Amino acid sequence: MPHHHLCALATGTIAMILASPAADAAGFQLAERSASGLGRAFSGEAAIADDPSVISSNPAAMVLLDDTAVSVGLSTIIPGVDVSGTADLSALGGPSAFPASDKGVVETKVVPYLYAAQRINDQFSVGFASFTMYGLATDYAPGAYITGQSDLTTINLNPSASVRLTDKLSLGLGVSAVYSEATLTGNLPASLGGSGRMLRLEGDDWGFGFNLGLLYEFSDSTRIGINYRSEVDLTLSGSGDNLFIPAVAGGPAVNVDAAADLTLPDSFEFSIYHEINDRWAVHGDVMWTGWSDFPSLTAEYGGQLPLLHNHENWKDTIRLSIGATCRYNDKLTLRCGFAFDESPVPDSDHRTLRIPDGDRYWASIGASYQLTERYRIDLGYTRVITPDTTIHEPGAGNGTFTGTATGDVNVISTGISASF
Repeated sequence: MPHHHLCALATGTIAMILASPAADAAGFQLAERSASGLGRAFSGEAAIADDPSVISSNPAAMVLLDDTAVSVGLSTIIPGVDVSGTADLSALGGPSAFPASDKGVVETKVVPYLYAAQRINDQFSVGFASFTMYGLATDYAPGAYITGQSDLTTINLNPSASVRLTDKLSLGLGVSAVYSEATLTGNLPASLGGSGRMLRLEGDDWGFGFNLGLLYEFSDSTRIGINYRSEVDLTLSGSGDNLFIPAVAGGPAVNVDAAADLTLPDSFEFSIYHEINDRWAVHGDVMWTGWSDFPSLTAEYGGQLPLLHNHENWKDTIRLSIGATCRYNDKLTLRCGFAFDESPVPDSDHRTLRIPDGDRYWASIGASYQLTERYRIDLGYTRVITPDTTIHEPGAGNGTFTGTATGDVNVISTGISASF
């Protein structure tokens, strides 16, 4: 098989790792911002403010918190992602039914969070948040056609402030410093002319953005929240290998300086919260995410030669969620929620090995228990269901792949919240 065809084949399989259904939210987004929020499927997040995790959803709502509030915890993401099918490579001189399957390709991931808020006076509050919004971890078996490791980690450091402009209207502003690092590798088995690892990319970067929020209180029992979070542009600079490059560009491309541009998308969130009575409250949420800022994944070396290049052409998405909260008694609070999370893949014709992404459906339950006057424990559980997605990828350069991707996820979150 010609080496340039193998290069296209290898880079194509690696790009799908970055967009696989490894994350619990659409694309490679992570939604685990708090245990309390997970228990209600993150419905009404920009308006509820039952702990300082609201900093991540709407800093304006810090005005609703006690004098000092702290929340810490972690979420464990337990995925089950399988890809199965065959590749017809006969047009390229390869087999007509090459196995292209692997099971359990996504690793369990633990995502921590930390929030702190301080009321300065009746009109002004400040806060700090450390949480994760994007990331994944995949590891394919060495003998699989879709093979290699992917690890994308981001950390968002988000100091914020809020001010009460009137009795009903509050404004919040946050600044984000986002650190990201990524490792992508790819292998090809010897039956396709490969010799172990054929592609590697490692890089990291800091990026900066902001979020701006508004809170409007119609009454003591009804309020809405609005939050905009800006995109963050990153250039993941580091090193890379592509052992196919000598046959393509006169390489070799071994341990060369490499860089990949990555844009974390902007988002707009609208939330509503309403207390029906002293025990029951309902809440809802609409979130728009600008995934069209991710048109391609490209890594270069020498400032211009492609180490990796794949078209993505994602679309902007909407996430809808509803939920309810029940104050069962003075110590126990129960939560539930449901959500629909739209996939950024534009249509079935774009669902390929590179992007086996699908719509997600959330079913969530949670609880908080007041341990003492100041401390409470928060628990949340979500089952994220993604229907089986059919993949049919024709391409003159890569052959044809036909198969199915499945990717359901369990998420368990625990945390401690304190107010003083």
